[in-house]
Amino acid sequence: MAHVSWSRCGGEDCLRVGGIAPDAQVRVRAGTSALAGEFPSMAGRLQRDGDDLCFVPRFAFIDGTTYTVVVDRVAAAVLVRQRPDRAATTEVVDIRPTATEVPRNLLRFYVRFSSPMSDGYAAGHVRLVDDAGAAMVGALLPTEHELWDTDRRRLTVLLDPARIKRGLVAHREIGYPIRPGASFRLVIDEGFCDARGMPLQARAERRYEVGGDLRGRVDPTGWTFAVPSSHSFEPLDIAFERPLDHALLARCLHVFGPDGRTVDGAPAAGPEERSWRFAPATAWAAGSHQLVVDPVLEDVAGNSVSRVFDRDLARAEDEPREARPVALTFVPR
Repeated sequence: MAHVSWSRCGGEDCLRVGGIAPDAQVRVRAGTSALAGEFPSMAGRLQRDGDDLCFVPRFAFIDGTTYTVVVDRVAAAVLVRQRPDRAATTEVVDIRPTATEVPRNLLRFYVRFSSPMSDGYAAGHVRLVDDAGAAMVGALLPTEHELWDTDRRRLTVLLDPARIKRGLVAHREIGYPIRPGASFRLVIDEGFCDARGMPLQARAERRYEVGGDLRGRVDPTGWTFAVPSSHSFEPLDIAFERPLDHALLARCLHVFGPDGRTVDGAPAAGPEERSWRFAPATAWAAGSHQLVVDPVLEDVAGNSVSRVFDRDLARAEDEPREARPVALTFVPR
């Protein structure tokens, strides 16, 4: 008969399973034995430790969560990860977009937390509500695999693309997830646990008004440059003709000096993601510089430099273009 306990293996927390055959199949799922079958097996590795088999999770066990250990397709044990008596310290530090008005065809939000978060619980704690507080059911894309950055501090939340793209059945039958002229809030409940299993310090939310559609490719040639003085540490400021995607802004703009080398510095998105500031690490050299724009850069509706997210097949100008970087020249004064 299998016996299961919390333990340590190789310096890491694990669930230790003993008294099983060497070729036994072991799986671990979140939830009680009655509900565990509704959830996929946890990601992790099985490691032999003497006569025991240890399950070491890819992401840390969550304090206060129930886990079911399944041996050869039979629930062998249900254990609760005890929640220590400690104060909540994690909070939501940023919600993007930051604009008060977003387009009807808005594609995504970003939520940044102050500490690494748990996996598999976003759907139950992140939602859209209307001004009356009613949940906007079906507005967000349900996903089995949450979209986290590598340190699990930034969560990408997608509106349902099938309701945004005009040729798809969901759009024709249900329509856009958000409606022009209406307002709504993105809400993150305080019950969303961090990687230690602790809830957030407080609920967080951001309110938006819904405007018209944002269509067409991103066109860097229409951006406005405020050029710094040469031999100074003044920032380079660039104003966009539309709000751009915050996460892509962080990695899609690159500054090169007269010698063709990358100029080191600190980039930052401006208010409402409509501008970008680059503070150089060294004084600007005299001569021609280039801002190189990666063609994957998108606006908040998912339109990129090379293609339109919701393309109108009748419009020749919406035809995809070759995905090549765009180089914009500027000369410090």
